[in-house]
Amino acid sequence: MPNRRSFLRSAFAAPLFSTAAAAQEPQTSAIPGLPRLDDPAYWSKIRDQFPLSRDKVFFNNGTIGAMPTVVVNRMVEHIRKIAADIAEWDYRGPEWIGGYGDYPGLRGKIAKLLNADEKEISLTENNTCSMSYVGSGLDLPRDAEILITDQEHPGGQSPWLNAVKRHGGTVVKMVIPKPMNSAEEAFDIVRKSITPRTKVIAISHMISASGAILPVKEICAEARSRGILTVLDGAQTAGHIAIDVKDIGCDAYVGCFHKWLLAPAGNGFLYLRAERNAEVWPSIASGNWDNHSDNGYRLSQRGTGNLSVLVGAEAAMDFHNQIGPARVQQRIKYLGEYLRDGLRRIPKVKFYTPLDPKLNAGITVYGIDGMNGAQLQDAMWNRGRLRPRASSGIALRHSTHIFNSTDEIDRSLAIMRDLAKA
Repeated sequence: MPNRRSFLRSAFAAPLFSTAAAAQEPQTSAIPGLPRLDDPAYWSKIRDQFPLSRDKVFFNNGTIGAMPTVVVNRMVEHIRKIAADIAEWDYRGPEWIGGYGDYPGLRGKIAKLLNADEKEISLTENNTCSMSYVGSGLDLPRDAEILITDQEHPGGQSPWLNAVKRHGGTVVKMVIPKPMNSAEEAFDIVRKSITPRTKVIAISHMISASGAILPVKEICAEARSRGILTVLDGAQTAGHIAIDVKDIGCDAYVGCFHKWLLAPAGNGFLYLRAERNAEVWPSIASGNWDNHSDNGYRLSQRGTGNLSVLVGAEAAMDFHNQIGPARVQQRIKYLGEYLRDGLRRIPKVKFYTPLDPKLNAGITVYGIDGMNGAQLQDAMWNRGRLRPRASSGIALRHSTHIFNSTDEIDRSLAIMRDLAKA
């Protein structure tokens, strides 16, 4: 078993945490029951903020996050308010429905997390919608070439496959090793794939099926030098690792609130760099479709939606910010490294996640000789009521978050040791 103290000292070696995020670290919190930072039982008390059942363990933030109690309560309170008092809405002042307002509070909070301007942020339903808004909204030449990787989620690649089928052009899938050996290797693959026809590079910041963090800053700099538009899929990064879109230099960044930010499903976002925002036509046109004084609002307005879900998203952002983005990132990283350190000691375990700490965080994808992903998923559940998720047929994707503990990871490792002996 890993030594926890020595392990803690080594787990933060990778420079994944921004100074901007660290500056947001709070000393006190308005959330009832949130512990003081010097509390020795800090993370145990953070776990108490979640209504997750104690007789089972959730390890699948890569698909959807577990909502804190405060998020559930604020959303349910808003639903009840609408159900009871909708007659009070006089159609002046704040909206009682979603989909029409500009929501500066929520847009501002995600903009601050990304180091963007609020007017560069659009609210969407999810990551797939955000990517689709870009893919369907661009006027691309008929012979355009779009570069993606061979490991993109269907919601990340399908908008581009749809675009070229409709308008012409080609989608080229670049093969990224699994595990990825180095940032230099990934960058070289992308650089060598670029041709004079390449107009868009649309890739994951962190690959969902391996947890690999791509060298996006270097890729975006290369693309910009050649006039190529860059779109980064941040489904697995917002609330997970530090994101600075200005430092990265991407043209677009798509993401969601419902995974690592622990918000209710039905919430996504789209960042479009101000200089290129007007190049994207609205896929859904409502009253502000031509509002170029606020391009983010122009692409946010999409007709009647569920305001209660947006209330839940803002509550999740408040929860995240009151703990502190850097503190959340560090805890996720620590638990991911703790898991990987234990797995390294087990014979037969094969990693699909890169083990270089600069290239990973809270997602670990691994397998074991003689078992497929579904068998591993079932073994974890049947033997320990642990819920990671099968990945790509051959592996298990194991996500760690702030509501998880080293004891829960120890239980996972014990099961893997038994399976390795079988």
